This record gives sequence, C-alpha cells and structure tokens, in this order.
Amino acid sequence: MPTVLEIDGYEFLFRSNDCPEPPHVHVRGNGGSAKVWLDPVRLARSSYNRRRTDEVLSIVISHQGYLSGRWSEFCGRA
Repeated sequence: MPTVLEIDGYEFLFRSNDCPEPPHVHVRGNGGSAKVWLDPVRLARSSYNRRRTDEVLSIVISHQGYLSGRWSEFCGRA
C-alpha cells in the first residue's frame, strides 16, 4: 500500500489488489478512513464526519490530476 500523498494529517494510498477497479484512492488519518473515486471525484465510502469528508474531497479535487497519474503508473495503465 504505497502512500502517494500526505496532507493535513491525511494519508492517500493505493492498494494493488484494487487495480481492476476504476481509479480511486484510499484515505486514512485524522480518526477515520475513506475511499474516493477519481474520475469523476466522488465519495465511495467514509467513516469521517461531514467536515472531515469535505476536507478529504477538497484535497482529492485539488490533486486529482496527480492522483490519477500515480494510479495509472501504479496499476500499469500509463
């Protein structure tokens, strides 16, 4: 599970067994976890409260291009 981004106490990572799925990122830290689809950015699941979920989504939106590129590299879709 490589961590591809760390911001404001959140860790954004990929899991190799998830490569057959559409591009997404797992998030952990700050007392919870989430899974966020990357194209388009939308929440798959979250254990965070509304404020934390909004923070996570905002970070993913801000870094969508970077995260999508890293997903492609990681899953061999470059």
